Amino acid sequence: MNKKGFAVSGIIYSILILFLLLVFSILAILGSRKLIIDKFKSDTLDKIYGNELEKEETTYRDSSGANSPELLNNMIPVYYDGNNWVYADIKEEWYDYDKKEWANAVVLNSGITKNVGDTITEEEIALWYVWIPRYTYTIFNGNNGSVNPLEIQIKFESETNSSGTVKCVDAVSGSGTSSEVCTDEINGSILNGTSTYTHPAFTFGNQELTGFWVGKFEISGSTSQITIKPNITSLRNQTVSAFFTAIQNMSTTYSLNGDSHMMKNMEWGAVAYLSHSKYGTCTNGKCVEVGINNNSSYITGCGATSGSSSSSSCNAYNTSIGMLASTTQNIYGVYDMIGGAWEYVMGNMANSSGIFYSSNAGFTTQNIPNSKYFNFYTYSTSYTTHGRGKLGDATKETLKTFGIEHGGWYGDASVLLDLTNSWIWRGGDYSGGPNAVGGVFLFYRYNGGISVSGSTRAVLVK
Repeated sequence: MNKKGFAVSGIIYSILILFLLLVFSILAILGSRKLIIDKFKSDTLDKIYGNELEKEETTYRDSSGANSPELLNNMIPVYYDGNNWVYADIKEEWYDYDKKEWANAVVLNSGITKNVGDTITEEEIALWYVWIPRYTYTIFNGNNGSVNPLEIQIKFESETNSSGTVKCVDAVSGSGTSSEVCTDEINGSILNGTSTYTHPAFTFGNQELTGFWVGKFEISGSTSQITIKPNITSLRNQTVSAFFTAIQNMSTTYSLNGDSHMMKNMEWGAVAYLSHSKYGTCTNGKCVEVGINNNSSYITGCGATSGSSSSSSCNAYNTSIGMLASTTQNIYGVYDMIGGAWEYVMGNMANSSGIFYSSNAGFTTQNIPNSKYFNFYTYSTSYTTHGRGKLGDATKETLKTFGIEHGGWYGDASVLLDLTNSWIWRGGDYSGGPNAVGGVFLFYRYNGGISVSGSTRAVLVK
């Protein structure tokens, strides 16, 4: 080959080598870029899922199966050390439903800062809540019958799963004897002792809840700034609409990233049922009544034995006698659910045309609450048509004698809604008189207007 041929070949080889080097460089760059992209994807997924896995691994959960409490902005988990409330480390034990120690959390007054392990005093607390985990219960009186008080069989559900066999839909009308239609998807008809029902309080509009926070005490403070704390006079003398608005405003006032609302009748039922289970006042199948707040000055958190007459003194919530008025018979439960003030709940009876009936509550046709904020009942002129109650709300299911005024468990008043009284009152007042005998299963009717003995309770959902 002549010199010219060698030169051409050299050029070709050089070009080929350069081309191969370029290809290898591009492949190397692409490979490096893939590693970078994979690393980015991995880091992103770690942020999305890894934190959740870490949360599951590091956040304390008791052995009861209850969903972990969902803490909202500014909420501090607390436990009782026998003398004081302490800022809890959520990686360590701070509640145990098997031990009847329901999870408690507080919101502190503005300007107060605490760290894990610090003691928290009542004076430093603005709001106090108790966690009610999602559960299903076994139907025990689902067909408008009568039954003696018994332990309610409750099973906690995982996350937002619904394991109950019963489904109910509203069937509210301008007249009738029922407010819903319920069926058992497995058994056909509802069978006492067999059918199970995911408690409807854990469905909030279209949202399924892992649980909800209920005010540990009746509300106090003012309509411009609600508080929830013990040893203070409850807020009263307000219409239902005024209570409703004031409690909704708490989300903004305290920068809570949740829905603060006035307690619904069904949410009252959920707390009442949990209180009458092995997680509340029942032990080995034997249950006791929740004691009464018998303080005649409407001081929150006071307690006495069930049926005690009114008193000007107060057995505080953290005393051995005061704890008898807790839903757990210890300091971890919910107070004032019997006695103290009557408590309005968001339970409304339709008028004779089958539509929302405000009566004296202060709502107008322009500001009727969203349906997720109240439970609705069929119209009737008789307050003893108890079949209008709903499964889970602790009205018709907890009747010892059906269709009479004092047929509730433990002789509780069992007066549903009628004609002009379109709102439900729960719990009775401090007097321990005929309308307040018994426990958390008492229900009565009122017109939604101002009452010196009428208060209410707040609920918070994430």
